[in-house]
Amino acid sequence: MAKLTSNTSGNFRTYGIQKSEFKRRRSRTSLYRIVALLVFLVVCGAVVWGIKRYLDRRGAISDETLKPISDTDTAALTFADERALEDNAETTAAIREYRGLENDDSGNPFDLQEFERQRLKQQRILYDEALQAFKDRKFDKSRTILRDMLVPMDPSDSLYDQAANLLGRASMNIYESGNDPETNVDYTVKSGDTLSKIALDYNTSVSAIQKANGMTTTRLNIGQKLKIPRSVWSIEIRRADNKLFLKTNNKLFKIYNVYPGSAISQSFSGTFRIFSKQKDPVWRVDGQTYQPGSAGNIIGSRWMALKGTGASANAAGTAIHGTNRAGIPDTSPGAPGYFRMSNDDVKELYELVPCETVVEIK
Repeated sequence: MAKLTSNTSGNFRTYGIQKSEFKRRRSRTSLYRIVALLVFLVVCGAVVWGIKRYLDRRGAISDETLKPISDTDTAALTFADERALEDNAETTAAIREYRGLENDDSGNPFDLQEFERQRLKQQRILYDEALQAFKDRKFDKSRTILRDMLVPMDPSDSLYDQAANLLGRASMNIYESGNDPETNVDYTVKSGDTLSKIALDYNTSVSAIQKANGMTTTRLNIGQKLKIPRSVWSIEIRRADNKLFLKTNNKLFKIYNVYPGSAISQSFSGTFRIFSKQKDPVWRVDGQTYQPGSAGNIIGSRWMALKGTGASANAAGTAIHGTNRAGIPDTSPGAPGYFRMSNDDVKELYELVPCETVVEIK
């Protein structure tokens, strides 16, 4: 290190360093100190600002929790959250807090009729929005709204059947357009391809590919571009209200009515799979054989046999079938031990779902 000394007159004597160089170094050191001080002050200011902002937000949240929710805000609450609250003493208090409907000065209890009125009002708002989107041919938007609306609804609600019907129409419009972003993939036909081979590879059906591409024949050309509806279909049959929920990739696609046969009890449940499908089936019962279309063939034009799987492997087999009745609406029960659908519904379902589709009966 260079050595620096000073005499009584203030003159510097250096060894290895000039006086001008010493001044430059001392000036640089002072600059560093000033910069460090400025950085320190900025950091301190940021910390103080952050603490003040945190305290202000805490105070704002506390003030907000004390304010009742307005009618406008109540109407904007999500339908799913409202529907999830059950009618009992414990959740009544939660509903009061959630919707800001406090007891008045006279001590009147929470008004459940008002809650029900608001719930039905919200259903109407959602349905009207979905209907307008459908009329505007915004089928994907309509489908999204209806899914959110229907999942928590009770089938006894006045708008349930209308919403379910509209969901099915929106879903089928999207599906048959070949442009469903949730399911469809692009495919280019190669040498040796057939529709049945492609359907098997993508776990779909020939008719589903034809619908998605507006095809009337099974003929393919090398290089032809196809939309493949690659969906993981699943079915849930709910015995409590006799509804069949068709889902694709675990999202609600369509809701159908089903009518169980006399041998199916309310306790009948389990996990099944579609292990065979048949068009225009023959019906055999009590040693008698009834040909397709005959008066005695009560299973109609489509048959999908279900076999238990997993924990339900030893459960009695059942099936989904159509009808030979033309009544509108036809609410007659299915064949003993089986589930009946209307002919139009069962034909549509038959074309959509392939064998091995999981069917959960609850």
